[in-house]
Amino acid sequence: MHIEKFQKSLVFSSALFAAVLTPGCGLVTEDLDPCPEELRLKFKDAFLKETDAFQYEVNSINVWAFDPQGAPVWSGRVSGPELKDENFFLQTTLGEGTYDFVAWGGLEDNESFELATYTPASKEDLEVKMQTLDEDGKYVSRTRLQGVYNGVLNNVEYKADPLNPNIKEVTVQMYKDTKDIRVMLQHLDGKAIDEKDFSVTITDANSVYAWDNTLLPSPVVTYEPWNTKYGVVTTPDPENAETRDITTIASLLFELSTGRLMEDSNAILTVHRNWDDRDIIRIPLVDYLLLIRGYYGNIPDQEYLDLQDDYSMVFFIDSSSNWYLAAGIYINGWAVVPPQVKDF
Repeated sequence: MHIEKFQKSLVFSSALFAAVLTPGCGLVTEDLDPCPEELRLKFKDAFLKETDAFQYEVNSINVWAFDPQGAPVWSGRVSGPELKDENFFLQTTLGEGTYDFVAWGGLEDNESFELATYTPASKEDLEVKMQTLDEDGKYVSRTRLQGVYNGVLNNVEYKADPLNPNIKEVTVQMYKDTKDIRVMLQHLDGKAIDEKDFSVTITDANSVYAWDNTLLPSPVVTYEPWNTKYGVVTTPDPENAETRDITTIASLLFELSTGRLMEDSNAILTVHRNWDDRDIIRIPLVDYLLLIRGYYGNIPDQEYLDLQDDYSMVFFIDSSSNWYLAAGIYINGWAVVPPQVKDF
């Protein structure tokens, strides 16, 4: 009997001790502050990169919360150095309930994209549109697009408990919509390539985004290079090192930016030979970019396109300035064999 009484006393004492160490949460007194009740948001990038690039790439975050009926109930905004802290979180003022969150990143001081409104009446109002040039009815983008990021987190349940600490932290994954694409032409025989000889474009209808990052109907945009570089690389011939023979490779690099790439899009990459007005390369861009998806694991096509934001493509040009398909293509450093090219 004495042992049983001692055990009950020990359990009571332990509970009392825990209550004392949690002011305001286990003991009800008039002098203690109420228990903390808070729903926090953290943000994480969703890229195929070794480290979380969110704190280095995103300069602003706007986020909205909606109740189960779709009405906006809270919004928050952060920009500047605060986002560079790896421990950054955004504190909400939301009470108990279930919420959907929509976040857009990188819109502050962004000349490439514009949000329809910062005071939405519904999720559908959070539409983002790319800024393009209208040149005689042709929509053109020839600038390096400033990064824009989207994140959605649905059905977040938060329950408040006035007697216990209740800090809930959830993470919103942010997907980068803008893509950097570099296209390099290399002459196999080392022959010089004049910048005026070739032009490169990408066409796609991907300039308007819904709140959930799906593409809305939009006109076809012609993406032109924002930068072009000519270069010559000389390397010793490994088979004739004693004679000091060198191999000269002339290259022309085009740097372009596009909006979000979709697995079912009709994005077309064209390399045009200017002097005789002929397309020497005209391929379905997404189909080619997906040729290297398998090197990154078993990732669905659309997820891969969303996780990858940087592509490099190398095409080889023969002595007649035509595409030399037999040499293959290098995409992000991987050598691939071109698929059968069809007419568009």
